[in-house]
Amino acid sequence: MINQHVWTTLPCTFDGGLASRAAIGLLALANDGVIESELRAFLGLDGVAVFVSRIKPIPDTMPPSLRMMEDELPDGVGRLLPGKPLDVIAFGCTSGAMAIGSERVKAKIRGVRPGTPVTDPVSASLKAFACLDVRRVALLTPYVDSVNEMVDTYLAEQGLRVIERGSFKQTSETINRISEDDVARAGIELGSRDVDALFISCTGLRCSAVIETVERTIGKPVVASNQALAWDLLRLAGVKDPIAARGRLLAETAH
Repeated sequence: MINQHVWTTLPCTFDGGLASRAAIGLLALANDGVIESELRAFLGLDGVAVFVSRIKPIPDTMPPSLRMMEDELPDGVGRLLPGKPLDVIAFGCTSGAMAIGSERVKAKIRGVRPGTPVTDPVSASLKAFACLDVRRVALLTPYVDSVNEMVDTYLAEQGLRVIERGSFKQTSETINRISEDDVARAGIELGSRDVDALFISCTGLRCSAVIETVERTIGKPVVASNQALAWDLLRLAGVKDPIAARGRLLAETAH
């Protein structure tokens, strides 16, 4: 015999939920252990929520493997809050977006989520450079040289001049473990030279806590992959609040 208990029906009200202002979908690499915490640090606003789907890991970070991620995008998008609205979707890989191409990334994602705004760290960073009137950059990466050359060539093709270059030359197994102190030290070294801004490329680098320090030291703006991505996500979602203590881009160019 099944016991039948009496349950009291309790009243409740509904608010806007975690994403009362913006619901952000993020396609993250399966082995990127940094992007979620960094994005949330940059996005620190009530009512702005990030929902994450992971795509399959790739065998290495060489350009041919990076391009392989294109075919994984639709499946990843399909796992992002199925049936529920998203205000914007991001593909969270800088080198991957360069290897695949931002337009192809958008097409793959919109094939599953038609009409949803889409961005990635590359297109977001290019918008940030234009907003900050940046043409000459110091480039800091964690990549091996084959990826470094791809990034350098891509930026040049977009009309940017890479004046100074520096890389930690690490693989996907160790990029997430590069210390923030080392990112700050390297950023100050490169950004102090005759450039308009410092570009920190890679969603796997931790830098949210040191961007302000680097900017104060070099007297120039810093644009970082996750920071620019957060900035563009907010703009595309219609959220125009400035974000303090995360660099000039988020503090001064909210509109």
